[in-house]
Amino acid sequence: MNNNINDIEVHEPQILSNMSKINLADLTPEERKALVEQAKELEKQEKAKKTENVKALKELSEDFVNRNIDHLVNQHKNVEDFIAALFKDYNHIKELKADIYGVEKNNQDSHTSTLSDGSASITIGYNVTIGFDGTESSGVEMIKSYINSLATDDENVKKLAKMVNTFLKPNAKTGMLNPVKIIELSKLRDEFNSEKFNEGLEIIFNAQQRRQNSMYVSGWKFIDVNDIPKKLEFRFTV
Repeated sequence: MNNNINDIEVHEPQILSNMSKINLADLTPEERKALVEQAKELEKQEKAKKTENVKALKELSEDFVNRNIDHLVNQHKNVEDFIAALFKDYNHIKELKADIYGVEKNNQDSHTSTLSDGSASITIGYNVTIGFDGTESSGVEMIKSYINSLATDDENVKKLAKMVNTFLKPNAKTGMLNPVKIIELSKLRDEFNSEKFNEGLEIIFNAQQRRQNSMYVSGWKFIDVNDIPKKLEFRFTV
Protein backbone atom coordinates (compact mmCIF):
# COMPACT_ATOMS: atom_id res chain seq x y z
CA MET A 1 0.00 0.00 0.00
CA ASN A 2 1.28 3.50 -0.89
CA ASN A 3 1.22 5.56 2.29
CA ASN A 4 1.98 8.84 0.47
CA ILE A 5 -1.34 10.67 0.34
CA ASN A 6 -0.09 12.66 -2.64
CA ASP A 7 0.35 9.53 -4.77
CA ILE A 8 -3.08 7.98 -5.38
CA GLU A 9 -4.78 6.32 -8.29
CA VAL A 10 -7.91 7.91 -9.71
CA HIS A 11 -10.25 6.78 -12.46
CA GLU A 12 -11.19 9.51 -14.86
CA PRO A 13 -14.96 9.22 -15.38
CA GLN A 14 -14.62 10.16 -19.05
CA ILE A 15 -12.54 7.06 -19.86
CA LEU A 16 -13.46 4.32 -17.39
CA SER A 17 -11.27 1.70 -19.05
CA ASN A 18 -8.09 3.69 -18.51
CA MET A 19 -6.43 4.26 -15.15
CA SER A 20 -3.82 6.94 -14.69
CA LYS A 21 -1.63 7.75 -11.73
CA ILE A 22 -1.79 11.37 -10.70
CA ASN A 23 0.29 13.15 -8.11
CA LEU A 24 -2.11 15.56 -6.44
CA ALA A 25 0.79 17.79 -5.49
CA ASP A 26 1.37 18.43 -9.20
CA LEU A 27 -2.19 19.66 -9.71
CA THR A 28 -3.45 23.17 -9.36
CA PRO A 29 -6.24 23.86 -6.87
CA GLU A 30 -8.63 24.19 -9.83
CA GLU A 31 -7.60 20.76 -11.18
CA ARG A 32 -8.00 19.13 -7.77
CA LYS A 33 -11.42 20.74 -7.45
CA ALA A 34 -12.34 19.43 -10.91
CA LEU A 35 -11.32 15.91 -9.87
CA VAL A 36 -13.51 16.13 -6.77
CA GLU A 37 -16.45 17.30 -8.90
CA GLN A 38 -15.86 14.45 -11.34
CA ALA A 39 -15.84 11.96 -8.47
CA LYS A 40 -19.10 13.40 -7.12
CA GLU A 41 -20.69 13.23 -10.56
CA LEU A 42 -19.61 9.62 -11.00
CA GLU A 43 -21.05 8.72 -7.59
CA LYS A 44 -24.27 10.51 -8.51
CA GLN A 45 -24.51 8.52 -11.75
CA GLU A 46 -23.89 5.25 -9.94
CA LYS A 47 -26.63 6.03 -7.38
CA ALA A 48 -29.02 6.98 -10.18
CA LYS A 49 -28.29 3.70 -11.97
CA LYS A 50 -28.89 1.71 -8.78
CA THR A 51 -32.18 3.55 -8.24
CA GLU A 52 -33.24 2.67 -11.79
CA ASN A 53 -32.28 -0.97 -11.26
CA VAL A 54 -34.24 -1.16 -8.00
CA LYS A 55 -37.26 0.37 -9.75
CA ALA A 56 -36.93 -2.13 -12.62
CA LEU A 57 -36.65 -4.99 -10.12
CA LYS A 58 -39.86 -3.94 -8.37
CA GLU A 59 -41.68 -3.62 -11.70
CA LEU A 60 -40.51 -7.08 -12.83
CA SER A 61 -41.55 -8.53 -9.47
CA GLU A 62 -45.02 -7.00 -9.75
CA ASP A 63 -45.37 -8.22 -13.34
CA PHE A 64 -44.46 -11.74 -12.17
CA VAL A 65 -47.20 -11.67 -9.52
CA ASN A 66 -49.81 -10.21 -11.89
CA ARG A 67 -49.04 -12.82 -14.56
CA ASN A 68 -49.37 -15.80 -12.23
CA ILE A 69 -51.51 -15.02 -9.19
CA ASP A 70 -54.93 -15.66 -10.76
CA HIS A 71 -53.78 -18.99 -12.18
CA LEU A 72 -52.46 -20.03 -8.77
CA VAL A 73 -55.69 -18.97 -7.05
CA ASN A 74 -57.69 -21.02 -9.56
CA GLN A 75 -55.40 -24.01 -9.10
CA HIS A 76 -55.77 -23.74 -5.32
CA LYS A 77 -59.56 -23.76 -5.71
CA ASN A 78 -59.34 -26.81 -7.96
CA VAL A 79 -57.10 -28.65 -5.48
CA GLU A 80 -59.35 -27.62 -2.59
CA ASP A 81 -62.44 -28.98 -4.37
CA PHE A 82 -60.62 -32.16 -5.37
CA ILE A 83 -59.40 -32.87 -1.82
CA ALA A 84 -62.90 -32.23 -0.43
CA ALA A 85 -64.26 -34.72 -2.97
CA LEU A 86 -61.63 -37.30 -1.94
CA PHE A 87 -62.56 -36.94 1.74
CA LYS A 88 -66.23 -37.38 0.84
CA ASP A 89 -65.43 -40.41 -1.33
CA TYR A 90 -63.56 -42.01 1.59
CA ASN A 91 -66.35 -41.51 4.15
CA HIS A 92 -67.99 -44.90 3.66
CA ILE A 93 -64.60 -46.64 4.02
CA LYS A 94 -63.93 -44.70 7.21
CA GLU A 95 -67.31 -45.71 8.63
CA LEU A 96 -66.68 -49.35 7.76
CA LYS A 97 -63.24 -49.23 9.44
CA ALA A 98 -64.88 -47.81 12.57
CA ASP A 99 -67.44 -50.63 12.61
CA ILE A 100 -64.86 -53.36 12.04
CA TYR A 101 -62.22 -52.16 14.49
CA GLY A 102 -64.55 -50.52 17.00
CA VAL A 103 -62.87 -47.11 17.01
CA GLU A 104 -64.28 -43.62 16.75
CA LYS A 105 -64.12 -42.74 13.06
CA ASN A 106 -63.16 -39.11 13.71
CA ASN A 107 -60.34 -39.84 16.16
CA GLN A 108 -57.78 -40.71 13.50
CA ASP A 109 -55.80 -37.88 11.97
CA SER A 110 -55.12 -39.80 8.76
CA HIS A 111 -56.20 -42.83 6.76
CA THR A 112 -54.13 -44.77 4.23
CA SER A 113 -55.22 -47.12 1.46
CA THR A 114 -52.62 -49.13 -0.46
CA LEU A 115 -53.01 -51.50 -3.40
CA SER A 116 -52.41 -55.14 -2.52
CA ASP A 117 -49.49 -55.36 -4.96
CA GLY A 118 -47.84 -52.31 -3.36
CA SER A 119 -47.83 -50.32 -6.59
CA ALA A 120 -49.77 -47.30 -5.31
CA SER A 121 -51.01 -45.70 -2.11
CA ILE A 122 -53.15 -42.74 -1.03
CA THR A 123 -53.27 -41.10 2.40
CA ILE A 124 -55.88 -38.53 3.36
CA GLY A 125 -55.70 -36.67 6.63
CA TYR A 126 -55.39 -33.52 8.67
CA ASN A 127 -52.23 -31.70 9.61
CA VAL A 128 -52.16 -31.56 13.40
CA THR A 129 -50.83 -28.94 15.77
CA ILE A 130 -50.32 -29.58 19.47
CA GLY A 131 -50.96 -26.84 21.99
CA PHE A 132 -51.51 -26.67 25.73
CA ASP A 133 -54.48 -25.66 27.89
CA GLY A 134 -52.45 -23.72 30.47
CA THR A 135 -52.34 -26.34 33.22
CA GLU A 136 -48.97 -27.59 31.96
CA SER A 137 -47.27 -24.89 34.04
CA SER A 138 -48.00 -26.88 37.22
CA GLY A 139 -46.18 -29.87 35.77
CA VAL A 140 -43.26 -27.70 34.70
CA GLU A 141 -42.90 -26.24 38.19
CA MET A 142 -43.14 -29.70 39.75
CA ILE A 143 -40.31 -31.03 37.58
CA LYS A 144 -38.14 -27.96 38.14
CA SER A 145 -38.73 -28.19 41.89
CA TYR A 146 -37.62 -31.82 41.82
CA ILE A 147 -34.50 -30.98 39.78
CA ASN A 148 -33.57 -28.16 42.18
CA SER A 149 -33.90 -30.53 45.13
CA LEU A 150 -31.13 -32.70 43.73
CA ALA A 151 -28.40 -30.34 44.98
CA THR A 152 -25.38 -32.45 44.11
CA ASP A 153 -21.94 -32.15 42.58
CA ASP A 154 -22.46 -35.23 40.42
CA GLU A 155 -21.62 -34.20 36.85
CA ASN A 156 -24.14 -36.60 35.31
CA VAL A 157 -26.95 -35.15 37.40
CA LYS A 158 -25.87 -31.64 36.41
CA LYS A 159 -25.97 -32.61 32.74
CA LEU A 160 -29.41 -34.17 33.13
CA ALA A 161 -30.66 -31.07 34.94
CA LYS A 162 -29.38 -28.89 32.10
CA MET A 163 -31.17 -31.10 29.56
CA VAL A 164 -34.42 -30.87 31.52
CA ASN A 165 -34.26 -27.08 31.64
CA THR A 166 -33.63 -27.02 27.88
CA PHE A 167 -36.59 -29.30 27.18
CA LEU A 168 -38.87 -27.18 29.37
CA LYS A 169 -37.88 -23.90 27.71
CA PRO A 170 -40.96 -22.39 26.03
CA ASN A 171 -41.02 -21.19 22.44
CA ALA A 172 -39.88 -17.56 22.30
CA LYS A 173 -42.70 -16.59 19.91
CA THR A 174 -45.66 -18.61 21.21
CA GLY A 175 -44.67 -18.90 24.86
CA MET A 176 -45.68 -22.57 24.71
CA LEU A 177 -43.71 -25.74 25.32
CA ASN A 178 -42.31 -27.67 22.39
CA PRO A 179 -44.23 -31.00 22.14
CA VAL A 180 -41.23 -32.71 20.52
CA LYS A 181 -39.00 -31.65 23.43
CA ILE A 182 -41.55 -33.00 25.92
CA ILE A 183 -41.34 -36.39 24.24
CA GLU A 184 -37.55 -36.21 24.58
CA LEU A 185 -37.99 -35.23 28.22
CA SER A 186 -40.16 -38.29 28.87
CA LYS A 187 -37.23 -40.50 27.83
CA LEU A 188 -35.46 -39.38 31.03
CA ARG A 189 -38.00 -41.11 33.30
CA ASP A 190 -35.69 -44.05 33.95
CA GLU A 191 -32.72 -41.76 34.58
CA PHE A 192 -34.46 -40.01 37.47
CA ASN A 193 -36.82 -42.80 38.61
CA SER A 194 -38.88 -40.25 40.53
CA GLU A 195 -42.63 -40.21 41.19
CA LYS A 196 -42.54 -36.42 41.36
CA PHE A 197 -40.81 -36.19 37.98
CA ASN A 198 -43.30 -38.65 36.45
CA GLU A 199 -46.27 -36.81 37.95
CA GLY A 200 -45.05 -33.54 36.48
CA LEU A 201 -44.73 -35.17 33.08
CA GLU A 202 -48.25 -36.58 33.27
CA ILE A 203 -49.63 -33.12 34.06
CA ILE A 204 -47.86 -31.74 30.99
CA PHE A 205 -49.06 -34.55 28.72
CA ASN A 206 -52.64 -34.22 29.99
CA ALA A 207 -52.52 -30.49 29.23
CA GLN A 208 -51.79 -31.12 25.56
CA GLN A 209 -54.49 -30.25 23.04
CA ARG A 210 -54.40 -31.76 19.56
CA ARG A 211 -56.00 -29.65 16.86
CA GLN A 212 -56.76 -30.84 13.36
CA ASN A 213 -56.36 -27.97 10.91
CA SER A 214 -55.53 -28.10 7.20
CA MET A 215 -56.46 -31.13 5.10
CA TYR A 216 -53.92 -32.97 2.97
CA VAL A 217 -53.69 -35.80 0.47
CA SER A 218 -50.40 -37.59 -0.10
CA GLY A 219 -49.32 -40.79 -1.74
CA TRP A 220 -47.26 -42.48 -4.40
CA LYS A 221 -47.44 -44.68 -7.45
CA PHE A 222 -44.84 -46.69 -9.34
CA ILE A 223 -44.78 -45.66 -12.98
CA ASP A 224 -42.65 -46.77 -15.92
CA VAL A 225 -40.17 -44.26 -17.29
CA ASN A 226 -38.30 -45.69 -20.27
CA ASP A 227 -39.11 -49.18 -18.98
CA ILE A 228 -37.61 -48.32 -15.60
CA PRO A 229 -39.97 -48.27 -12.57
CA LYS A 230 -40.00 -44.94 -10.78
CA LYS A 231 -41.82 -44.06 -7.57
CA LEU A 232 -43.81 -40.87 -8.15
CA GLU A 233 -44.71 -39.18 -4.85
CA PHE A 234 -47.17 -36.33 -4.28
CA ARG A 235 -48.66 -34.23 -1.50
CA PHE A 236 -51.34 -31.54 -1.62
CA THR A 237 -52.43 -29.41 1.32
CA VAL A 238 -55.33 -26.96 1.62
